[in-house]
Amino acid sequence: MSRLFLLRRALFLTLMLLTALPAMSLAAIPQPGQTNLAPMASGPTVTVTEDLVNVRSGPSTAYGIVGRATRGKSLEVVGKNAGATWLKICCVSSKQGWINASLVKANGDLSAVPQAAAPAPPPAATVKRAASAPAPNVRAAGFFGYGIQVDTSADKGFIVGAVKNMGFNWVKFQLPWKDFEGQPGQIDFGGLDDMVGQFNGNGLNILASIVKAPQWARPGNSNFDVEGPPADPGTYANFVRAFASRYCGRVQAVEVWNEQNLWYEWGGEPIDPGRYVQLLAAAYRAIKGACPGMIVVSGALTPTGAPAPLAMDDIAYLSAMYRAGLRSYSDAVGAHPSGFNCPADGDWRSVSDGSAGYRGPFDNRHHSWCFRGTMEGYRNVMVANGDGGKRIWPTEFGWAVSNSPHPGYEYAADNSADEQAAWTVRAYQMARSWGWVGPMFLWNLNFESGEQSAFKVWGTPTYDALRNMSK
Repeated sequence: MSRLFLLRRALFLTLMLLTALPAMSLAAIPQPGQTNLAPMASGPTVTVTEDLVNVRSGPSTAYGIVGRATRGKSLEVVGKNAGATWLKICCVSSKQGWINASLVKANGDLSAVPQAAAPAPPPAATVKRAASAPAPNVRAAGFFGYGIQVDTSADKGFIVGAVKNMGFNWVKFQLPWKDFEGQPGQIDFGGLDDMVGQFNGNGLNILASIVKAPQWARPGNSNFDVEGPPADPGTYANFVRAFASRYCGRVQAVEVWNEQNLWYEWGGEPIDPGRYVQLLAAAYRAIKGACPGMIVVSGALTPTGAPAPLAMDDIAYLSAMYRAGLRSYSDAVGAHPSGFNCPADGDWRSVSDGSAGYRGPFDNRHHSWCFRGTMEGYRNVMVANGDGGKRIWPTEFGWAVSNSPHPGYEYAADNSADEQAAWTVRAYQMARSWGWVGPMFLWNLNFESGEQSAFKVWGTPTYDALRNMSK
């Protein structure tokens, strides 16, 4: 047969196909040069709600990326994991994959979607012990500052006087989102105006740590016995946008979440650095859009070597945050370099304090034992990821002292009031000399009950030592 005959026959068959399938969109028919088209959806679908979402080979960020989906893309759901926190979809680049359920909107009921078996997890990545070497002593952009976390239920005049008497210039408080937006879109900042006015009006800079999603914003299968993040990062972004717009110029910095590598701070859900960075990215864009000068601090991690599902090693989590894009969505990196019963300049590899081993079932030796180990470990991760021009903000640190400590805080009985004072002063001095630390927030000024009171410095030798410390 001639080429002309074959060409005419192909054209005839194409026209017949179009006539026989009038309801089919032309976009669904392969065009010249077009490949990897997904099959038409036959089951329930979801629509991507974020600008760019990773599709992975399994239901967690530990699995590799097999493709990406953009905002508005519709995907067929063919399976889900046990908690329905990850959905198996079809298809991206002709491949099935898994997508985080918090980043899509269901177009119908997904309850009948069968549970899908996850593939074997990839080999665990070897975590480079970034805490094993001193951090480069190179100055970073930004500034140092003296701060402390306060119990805002106390008299505000007392707080202002106590902080300024120490020669400190920053205060931090937690702001529970759930207390200010009980229903979607109904934001009431209540008495916050007066508190911000008193602190800022008396020359104190403010760091607000915005945490605790309201129940309406959390996933439907949440464990409401613990606080947790929203299902849709956009709901959090809407709230922080309103906050930044209202307090622009009066609140200097916002910390986006708190200790998200710990199970009960992440709602009992699977710990997921990638999902956290998506929350951070949405918040960063919202805050900067409303108040470009407001500083955005990434949520500080809890220093720990506890295993899954209780927590994720904070060095590993920070590294995963960088892989997910942390560098582009923060002005500073939050940290909680707890001191436990290790001196401020103590080395976690050799510290020999008698009760240090009580924390041991997880790791006999771990950077999280010591203030310096956590700070140097984070700095090394930042430098390794090309983010050495940014500062670490310790948004909570300190040493507990108690003769009858709460369970889990037994190390506090090993610390004396004089040690607390000396180590706290030393921590401020070291951090200032390093040149890559921003404002430091001691935990805490004036909490009176529970394990929090073991860290209180009001009325202690530590308060006097900090007041007399050279600044």
